[in-house]
Amino acid sequence: MVIRNARFVPHHRSASAAALLAAAALVLAGCTVPRAEGVDGRTGENFQVREPSGPALVLDSTDPAELALTASQAFFHASPVAVFASADDDDARSTAAATGAAVTAPVLLTDGGVSDDNLVTELERLGASTVVVIGDEAAVAAAGEATGKAEVVRFDPGALSAAAEAAASAGRGGGDKKQNVTKVEMPTADRLDAGKVDGLRSEIPDVADPELLEEILVAVDPKLGQEAAIGTALAAGAVPVVVPGGSVVAGPETVETIRTLQPLGVVGIGGGFGSADELGWQVAVATSGATLPDGGLRLFPGRYISTSYTVPAGSTDPAADAAGAVAAASANGELLGGAPLVTITANLRSDAAGEDGDHVDEQPLELLAPAVDAIRAAGQLVLLDVAPGNKPLAAKLKEIEPLLVKPGVGLSVHPEFRVAGNGAEAGAVPVAELQAVVDRLAEIATARGLPQIMLEVHQSTAASVVDRAALRVPPQVAVVFTAAGPGEGQATADGVWADVAGDIPAGTFLGWSAPSSVPTDPTSIMPTEPLLGLVSAG
Repeated sequence: MVIRNARFVPHHRSASAAALLAAAALVLAGCTVPRAEGVDGRTGENFQVREPSGPALVLDSTDPAELALTASQAFFHASPVAVFASADDDDARSTAAATGAAVTAPVLLTDGGVSDDNLVTELERLGASTVVVIGDEAAVAAAGEATGKAEVVRFDPGALSAAAEAAASAGRGGGDKKQNVTKVEMPTADRLDAGKVDGLRSEIPDVADPELLEEILVAVDPKLGQEAAIGTALAAGAVPVVVPGGSVVAGPETVETIRTLQPLGVVGIGGGFGSADELGWQVAVATSGATLPDGGLRLFPGRYISTSYTVPAGSTDPAADAAGAVAAASANGELLGGAPLVTITANLRSDAAGEDGDHVDEQPLELLAPAVDAIRAAGQLVLLDVAPGNKPLAAKLKEIEPLLVKPGVGLSVHPEFRVAGNGAEAGAVPVAELQAVVDRLAEIATARGLPQIMLEVHQSTAASVVDRAALRVPPQVAVVFTAAGPGEGQATADGVWADVAGDIPAGTFLGWSAPSSVPTDPTSIMPTEPLLGLVSAG
């Protein structure tokens, strides 16, 4: 067998799940069911596993039987054996999952949201000639027509070891069986009595030394109802990584695990992982090693302080201007209580249409880049201030994208500076224009493995983004709506703050413009509720 990456170990059915996990630890120190697509990989005449078709896949059904079926489709192209259990029996599900991991077989559930016909169809797709039913004779009888023409072998749920049974009871919180809320123990093969597993193996078809998945992780935050899907992933050879809360980037230990293993693909089991694109970004940034100045991957919770001393357009010595801005931002950060941030003027609005007719004067990248690099070298965040002109907000992103691909570099936009044209009235933009900016920044973050990118949206009235509440914000982007002051150097008026801060889109944050001259006690003028994510000083 060819091992494509020495970080991962070869997986064979003869090895227990405990051995696989130990090896990984050493490296680390009816209904119509949607199909989960994968890439077939032949590992034996009657046994084939499937790799995810992309860098990330999420199996997120809330129905245990449907989740189990999609896991079987995602991880197995063919298998002579399948394991069955009742979706309504917690103990049987747990035993079935561990059994699947032990005998290298997908795990399916009856009595749930999948019809008997769908289960028979899945057995036919797998080419499964034998079904192992977890439970007593009544359980075998209940499986009934779902087993199709396969030979049925019964396996006693009492095969769970005493230690595993105790752990499972503790995980269920003393009998609380609310699915998808209560956490459970990982259904690994070592939870079963080894002797009984050997007895089972003597009754089912054998596949000679099957090769399993290589360099594929399964991200889990185990909950009741997910056992069968997790067991199937382990059976196929995926290396499990427990991700508390479903956020890869939230925990340094999880990030370090992903970064160390550098997997070819990751499958998330459970709705907590969001979309495949979201999980894909989290894996990309975890493996890239790129971080924000503070070493983190997410911008919030936190507060950031900008400064009135920006790097101006037309600067003849942008690096020198950047040094002054860094010093000013540091001083403001201490005074106002937050991490310093510097804004660089990337372009300016213009009364004249200009050669390209967009009413924007662009600043050359060769002048912007030294300032960006100097600020990042000082350990501060950068926002590129962009004027919209008469074209959609996203129109200028391509020109500055070589700067946006640097970690810790974000964007600041001004909907109220929008010049009429291309579907927008003067002084306002439809939410679709802002959405296009958010989506493009998310694409850049995922493609480049970047930590969160900040997007600041200056507003003196919430109406400057039409239908603002409809904005959808993916985890790659942190959107801050900054209540802009009525004039340069002035603090935001109370009325402006109330208007901009009201009913901001879900998952976004608030900013506030401070005056150029900040009092010794800034809390006397700064709003306290909702909490500020950004103070734009000056």
